[in-house]
Amino acid sequence: MDKSLIFDKLQKKSENLEIIENLYADDIFANYYHSIVDQDALLEDDIDEYKQFFDKKMAVLEVGSGTGRVFNPLFNEGYNIFGLEPAKEMAEHIAYEGRERIYKLTLQEIEKFPLKDIEVIIIPATSVSLFSHEEFFDFLKKVKETQPNIKKIIFDFLKEEFFEATSGTIQATYVNNEKFYSVNFFDKAKERVIYNLVSSQKIGVSVKYLYSYSVLEKIFESLDLSLNLVRELDNYAMVEGVFHE
Repeated sequence: MDKSLIFDKLQKKSENLEIIENLYADDIFANYYHSIVDQDALLEDDIDEYKQFFDKKMAVLEVGSGTGRVFNPLFNEGYNIFGLEPAKEMAEHIAYEGRERIYKLTLQEIEKFPLKDIEVIIIPATSVSLFSHEEFFDFLKKVKETQPNIKKIIFDFLKEEFFEATSGTIQATYVNNEKFYSVNFFDKAKERVIYNLVSSQKIGVSVKYLYSYSVLEKIFESLDLSLNLVRELDNYAMVEGVFHE
């Protein structure tokens, strides 16, 4: 395990903890996310915003369904939604009746997705940051090549200003009477943001990549796609990418 992925103030504590290199593939951390799923004020109305871009007849693919925060209500309301979620620990919280619509694939494996009638893709909860710019470019390129009916992709991201303002600040959260600590910090090159989540038994790691509207605009333009701003706050933005014929 690369020790640089552990925040310096947590280094000593981590010596007595099990280190989870992908915190999303862990039962304790999956339960944590399922429990706090509705506590992020930035995402308070995002489901209603996504609904503006599709109706119940359209085939929608959610990348990174997680514990079902977005997938479950849309599925239960009768939307024709499918999902990608590689971590079985997260997917165990998906509505039982909808689990056959969840594919254990990552964004990088989109060419393996068997359905070819997707019209809209959504990537909620700023999950695009889990993928490098090169991976996201390749994903869009493959979608353009393999999904003949694709019209739009809608996703959100946290701006660099958010990470600069919160970097190195350890926060505590109680979930089911257990105390969790979390912190974001930049790597030495300031090219990535490392996230640590700590329970009484384990410390989990997630590596994130920085996005901005200008970076995304270049990616979309290079693929002959257009990009529109849907919502913007000081530290947050939601965008719509449009696929051309």
